[in-house]
Amino acid sequence: MRHYVACIFFLGACAPDTQPDRSGPVLPFAQELQEAVVGALNENRGNHDLGLSVSMFVPGFAIWSGVAGVSHPGVPATPNTLFDVGSVAKNFEAALVLALADEGILALDDPISTWLPPLRHVDGTITVRQLLNHTSGVFNVFENPAFPWVGTGVDYTREWGLEEMFSTFVLEPYGNPGTVQHYSSTNYRLLTAIVEEATGHSVPWGVEQRFLKPLGLDHSHMTMGAQVPERFEVAHPMVDVNGDGVLEDLAGHSQKWVASLTHPVLFTTPTDLVRWLAALYFQRTVLPAESLDAMLTYPDPEELDPEGGRYGLGVVDYSGVLGEKVYGHAGSALGFSAAALYLSDYGVAMAWAINTGESRSELANTLMANVWRSLSSVVIRNLSPTPR
Repeated sequence: MRHYVACIFFLGACAPDTQPDRSGPVLPFAQELQEAVVGALNENRGNHDLGLSVSMFVPGFAIWSGVAGVSHPGVPATPNTLFDVGSVAKNFEAALVLALADEGILALDDPISTWLPPLRHVDGTITVRQLLNHTSGVFNVFENPAFPWVGTGVDYTREWGLEEMFSTFVLEPYGNPGTVQHYSSTNYRLLTAIVEEATGHSVPWGVEQRFLKPLGLDHSHMTMGAQVPERFEVAHPMVDVNGDGVLEDLAGHSQKWVASLTHPVLFTTPTDLVRWLAALYFQRTVLPAESLDAMLTYPDPEELDPEGGRYGLGVVDYSGVLGEKVYGHAGSALGFSAAALYLSDYGVAMAWAINTGESRSELANTLMANVWRSLSSVVIRNLSPTPR
């Protein structure tokens, strides 16, 4: 990355020019935010014991963090409790790929056949850029009815090989490369394999060396499915496995199956997420300007994603969905849901996480939507737009 000084080739383990400030005056509407957090959780969780953790970066103030509820019965959630943030990890992986492209280790317009062997239902002319912005047309394994996601028979310890995964779960593409934008976690499984081939290192290793350590994100851990180190406090994932309306505690389950079928797993806190967003989008110290511009460029294919939202390189423009000019990434995992969003008109970064998701009920989706509504209304009431 050109804005780092004397970075070691491949490692990139140098501190950015600046970091989001942990100090500063207390946010004047902090109490209002805390009340919004408690209210959002109480309104939607029903009889379930769940936890909600939220953080916000507002320029000129110390980062605010608030929690409500529990990690698991009898154990309150804290600002240092880690959550699996699901597809929010794609934003970190995309930043890694952009950094590698900036260094000439790979190119965004490389056809994937440069790095990967032929795979079933995959066009070798698809580019790295098309994987990043979901215009590859590659089928999303989550949409295969046979995908082993929620159920009593899931083998959480199983690791799927790349060719085995594609021959088992990847169906016909949605369209020709570049003609359709359809969100597909399978794209990021391919990117993971490309990064490994291009660098000889794993995505978690690259993310840790280039981003987590330099930015001091010391409550974050990315893994290819291994257990989180014991020094971290991790919320228990709560899931309705069999559809009976009861949430089961899946703490301790291996994540190898999901990492090998989709992308690396990121455990982190909302506080670390807003520090990441502030560095990436407000201070703009993570990537060179050209790479950040590429990340925030949204293609205009013939067919847009049916779920709404527009996809840049590891980032989603939610402006048409949420009613404010906002981009970032949301994610869900077995027993977790999270979002990390940047309100560009305000220079505000917000992130939150809950310990339920991808279960058979709409509990997680309802709670996630209510948290956004509660937090954004507090921001809009208290701040004036200051576009950067």
